[in-house]
Amino acid sequence: MNFIQSKRSAIAIIFIATASAALLSCGGPPAPPTRPNGVPVTTALVVTQTVPLDQMYPGLAVSPRMIKIDARVEGFLLKQGVPDGSVTKPDQVIYRIDPRPFEATLASQQGTLVQAVAQRDYSRKEMERNAPLVQTDAISQQDFDKLVATYETDQGKFLTAEANVLTAKINLSYCTMVSPFAGILGASQFFEGAVVGTANTTNLNSLVQIDPMWAEFSPSATEWPKFSALIAKGPLKATVTFDGNDTIQAPGKIIFSDNQASTSTGTLMMRVEFANPNLIFRPGVYVKVNVSLGEEPNVMVVPQDAVFARETDLFIWRVKADDTVETVQVKVLKKIQGLVELSSGPKVGDRVVVDGIQRLKPGSKIVDMKQAPKPAATSEATPATAATSPAPATPAATEPAKK
Repeated sequence: MNFIQSKRSAIAIIFIATASAALLSCGGPPAPPTRPNGVPVTTALVVTQTVPLDQMYPGLAVSPRMIKIDARVEGFLLKQGVPDGSVTKPDQVIYRIDPRPFEATLASQQGTLVQAVAQRDYSRKEMERNAPLVQTDAISQQDFDKLVATYETDQGKFLTAEANVLTAKINLSYCTMVSPFAGILGASQFFEGAVVGTANTTNLNSLVQIDPMWAEFSPSATEWPKFSALIAKGPLKATVTFDGNDTIQAPGKIIFSDNQASTSTGTLMMRVEFANPNLIFRPGVYVKVNVSLGEEPNVMVVPQDAVFARETDLFIWRVKADDTVETVQVKVLKKIQGLVELSSGPKVGDRVVVDGIQRLKPGSKIVDMKQAPKPAATSEATPATAATSPAPATPAATEPAKK
């Protein structure tokens, strides 16, 4: 070892000794943080409360009125008054077929009617003038019977001509197709300029009413006595939810129950009527129907986060008196606004783990983070402050000047 290395070693030893003395004078190194004596979790109590008796059923949105717009006379499609997919108003013109051929037919039938009226009136007058002559034998009974037959024949022609005029008016009215109610128009099958009304060109479009709407659902027929008793007391309320988007809901009420149950499914079809002002619900959309069946008191509930699954069974972690946990199998009846209704498992007043369940195993000791910690045991009192002296200055490390 040369002189320079010996010098450096001595300086390092002095520095370490000085630093150690400084630490000892301050009471030693800081104590490591104490770890909680158990798994940190959050717990909640098993309680009872009054819960709404709501029952959810799958359903289907249905239009109260769905019609096909058919061309009932043959002709050129002259105009479409409402674009496809638009909302129609009552009596608004949707399609118009060229009316001119039908106007001409009507005029012709009206002319025939005028002739029939004139002929009928003349025949009646002839019959009336000759009626007294039969009594005096001025004309024979046979000739008079011919006059009566002529009048009755002309009367028949008049009635036929009158019916033909009515038919012509009806056919002319078929040239204009109007909306019978407020609804949404579907996709047109034929457009302006096409010949419609033939055997293969009858259906032009469809129109559906979507405000208000119906939601059809089919509970078990065994539930009908319960529904019937509630309906007898007043309108039975229900909420219709757009399937796949629980934020889209509409309140309604049950307005119809079928007069017989299905023998193949054992269900009874029922309808809920609800307002659809934003036209979000459309016929054929799957929905969920939540029927309000009153309230049930003293129902045992726990937070939904306390329940976890193992294969096909459901469990909770129950906290015992010594703050260790055990698993308890539960039977969940239904979910209620962040809670679950239990029919078996824990008892009212039991403490169950809500947060931190994934870190537990049977027998684990827990620390409830919502409860105030117990005061820790203390040893002999220590001075509040310790006298410290400034650490000696560390000499600067220098190297001898190079020769």
